[in-house]
Amino acid sequence: MGNKIQNPPDRSKNTKVEETKHFIYASSEMKGWWEDMEDAHINVCDIVPDVSIFGVFDGHGSKDIAHFVEEHFIEEIQKNKNFKDQKFEEALTETFLKMDELLRNQETQMYKNQIIDEKPNLICTGCTANVALFHKNVLYVANAGDSRSVLCRNNTNYDMSVDHKPDNYEEKSRIERAGGFVSDGRVNGNLNLSRALGDLEYKDNTALGLNEQLIIALPDIKKEVLTQNDKFLLMGCDGIFETLIHQDLLNFINSRLGNQAVTPQFLGRVAEDLLDNLIASDLIGNGTGCDNMTIIIIYFK
Repeated sequence: MGNKIQNPPDRSKNTKVEETKHFIYASSEMKGWWEDMEDAHINVCDIVPDVSIFGVFDGHGSKDIAHFVEEHFIEEIQKNKNFKDQKFEEALTETFLKMDELLRNQETQMYKNQIIDEKPNLICTGCTANVALFHKNVLYVANAGDSRSVLCRNNTNYDMSVDHKPDNYEEKSRIERAGGFVSDGRVNGNLNLSRALGDLEYKDNTALGLNEQLIIALPDIKKEVLTQNDKFLLMGCDGIFETLIHQDLLNFINSRLGNQAVTPQFLGRVAEDLLDNLIASDLIGNGTGCDNMTIIIIYFK
């Protein structure tokens, strides 16, 4: 179930901006050359005092899982005991795993109600998840898949996440222990990610634990204390990062920011300018710049 190319591309953007006492953020998404928009994202400032959460979810196969996670992630992390106790790494991990639990429960209910008689999108599709949680001056980034967060530190890229690809040694070892194989960088020759939310058909070996399956939802989590040397956090789906290297993306944003005062509306225009710069001008080439694009820029005050 792949996405279809449309020509000309849809360059319209859905952009949101907001300002808090700690930062200004701008998020912008563009469908681009794809016929459907399979990305989703969340921006929630001050979910509780001094805690804000942002996330990018890049769907594969359909938009279903990405939008499911967008709808449920914040609600579930707010319920989480470790979140209430400010144990944010544990809370993020548990909420990633909770997304799969909810999806399994929904799948089971659909079968019980005889709504479906074959594998639905909830089983056959999934999404990446890259979530940034700010608590005062501490940043936590939880990642499963190949969406990314990059910190602009001393005007240089400081990567807050690492892609989960099947060829990675740790990932490939787990896949092979689970009885699978990696071919052309894909799990069993199909999926080019080794961690994701959803993709339940790769997680159905009852002899293995949740974190031993062919594909797992377990996130890596990186924690950093922010200082005056940190300027902004750039988050995005892989469509953002496939065209320019991290440093060039930061240079583009910094060149737009200049030395002028940053306002929410201005930061929104910077995000939109970057999308316009990254989208392919035509379909000639290897497909770079043709994906859905979602970007979040969180500028520290």
